[in-house]
Amino acid sequence: MEKTQTAPTLAVLMETYEERRSKVQQFNMTSDVFFGKVLEDKAACQEVVRILLNKPDFIVKDVKSQYSIRDMENHSVILDILAENADGKLINIEMQQSGCRDQQRRVRYYQSSIDMSSLEKGMSYDAVPDVYLIFITEKDFFGQGSGIYYVDRVLRHEGKVVDNGVHEVYVNLSASCGNEAIDELLHYMAHSESSYKTTTFPNVVNRVRFYKEKKEGVDIMCKILEQERMAGIELGIEQGIEQGIEQGIEQG
Repeated sequence: MEKTQTAPTLAVLMETYEERRSKVQQFNMTSDVFFGKVLEDKAACQEVVRILLNKPDFIVKDVKSQYSIRDMENHSVILDILAENADGKLINIEMQQSGCRDQQRRVRYYQSSIDMSSLEKGMSYDAVPDVYLIFITEKDFFGQGSGIYYVDRVLRHEGKVVDNGVHEVYVNLSASCGNEAIDELLHYMAHSESSYKTTTFPNVVNRVRFYKEKKEGVDIMCKILEQERMAGIELGIEQGIEQGIEQGIEQG
C-alpha cells in the first residue's frame, strides 16, 4: 500500500516542478523582474557595466536590485538596479520593456531622485557622486539606427563637452551598434538562452542558467511571480473597493 501511495505523489511533485521550470524558461532579460535577479549578482552586474560603458577596469563593489527611493511628498521610484563602484560612483540600470511617452524625462527624474537620496543635509554639492544612468529599451526611440547612445552636455557654439558628473547611456535591443561585445550582450538579453556559452559575459549566463535550470533558482523565481500575482490581486481589490465607495458617494 505504501508503494502505491508514494509513487503517484512523487510523480505529481515532479510534474509540478517541470511545469514551474517550463514557466521560468520563457523569461528573458527584458523582464525587469528577471533582469533584476540576474544583475543583483555583483560579478554579472560588473560584466554588463564594463561592456556597455566600455570601461574594462570598472569595479562594482555593491549592487541593490529593486531599490526603492521613497518620497512622502513627491513621486517615489523603484530602481531595477542601483550599483556602486570602487570610487563611489553610482550606476542605475533600468530595463524598460513597456513604452513610455518620454524616456529622457523619466531618466531625468530618476537621476534627481538618486541625487536627493545621496546628498545629506549640510553636505556640499561637490559631495554629490557621479552617476551613470543606463536605460535599456526594446525599441530605438531616438530612431537613429544605433543600439547604444552616449549623451554628453555640450557648449552649443564651442562644441566642448562639460561634465557635471551625470553620464546618460541609452541602449536598445532592436539595432546593432557596431561593437561586437555590446551587440552580443544585447542579443543575449533579448533571448537569454540558458544553454548559451560565451567568454564575454560568463557570469551573466551563469546567473540566467541558475534561475532557469537549478531547482533553487526556479523556486526563487516562482515565489517572486506568486508574490507579484497576489499583490496584483490585492491591488485590484483595493481599487475595486475605492471605486465602489466613490460610486456610492456619487449616487448618495
